[in-house]
Amino acid sequence: MLYTNKYMIYTVVLSTGFFKERRDVAGRTGQQDGKGRGTKRAQSRDTGLAAGTGAESDGEELRKRSGLLWDARQRPGRGPKPMVCREDVVQAAISIADRDGLAALTMQAVAERLGFTTMALYRYFPNKEALIDASVDAALGTPLPGSGPREGWRKEVKHWAYAKRAMLCSRPWLAELPFVAAPHGPNWLSWHEAFLQTIADTGLSPEDMMDVLSLVHGYVSGSSDTAISLARAMSRGISVAQWAQAVGSDLCRAINDPRYPILSAILSSKSGGISESSPLPARGGRPRTMDESFDFGLERVLDGIERYLDSLKPL
Repeated sequence: MLYTNKYMIYTVVLSTGFFKERRDVAGRTGQQDGKGRGTKRAQSRDTGLAAGTGAESDGEELRKRSGLLWDARQRPGRGPKPMVCREDVVQAAISIADRDGLAALTMQAVAERLGFTTMALYRYFPNKEALIDASVDAALGTPLPGSGPREGWRKEVKHWAYAKRAMLCSRPWLAELPFVAAPHGPNWLSWHEAFLQTIADTGLSPEDMMDVLSLVHGYVSGSSDTAISLARAMSRGISVAQWAQAVGSDLCRAINDPRYPILSAILSSKSGGISESSPLPARGGRPRTMDESFDFGLERVLDGIERYLDSLKPL
């Protein structure tokens, strides 16, 4: 399913950096107050999060993270009235990831952007994973609701697919999330619901509807890798021409290499060849655009779904 692919799940990889950051923060806090109270508090949090091993403790941690993500009534802990809300913290985190990528999204960076101390952020989020969970779901956004008369399932699925692709390309850092378990939030489910509405009148069984969702989403996310790569490069100041030349040059290494005989033949052919200035195969004497390649594959996926729907009709 969509959001289980690359970007909704990441505990294992992020946890090491998280604990290191928390230890560093605790050390600074303890030195500042001269009594080590901040150090003890931070170490206590770390100990609580790290306690327990095995699937049971992992499952409990995931349950807690899910609760934090879904509890819209949650408020900061005790203390003076906060100058910002949780949504402000999330938007600050997203802006950092948009600009500098996922690796730059740390509690310290978010605190500095808001003019806080790092420890102050723990009034809003108990740990870095909780902040990233909320940031990921907010970054997904929600699909635009349909307007006007229904257009038929095929056109509506295409609208959904293009909207999902545009969202993924607008947040290329989502593709950087490692593939481990994480909770799924309200916006994640909103994309599911929007897709299922497009096929609600097709007569598909409930299980088939979920499998069709998985099928189309799998195509959208997989076929968007190249476009996401370009979006990520552009966010770092790399031009389209520079990116295309770099990728095209790498692909051209396969030409005349005996390890890649079929790929070499395709890449050097007149009808499907590429050049060092473009990683896209030719079509009609010119390189295909990314949209053309995406649309070609999407149409073939929809052809298969339509054929399956036809097979369900009574003779």
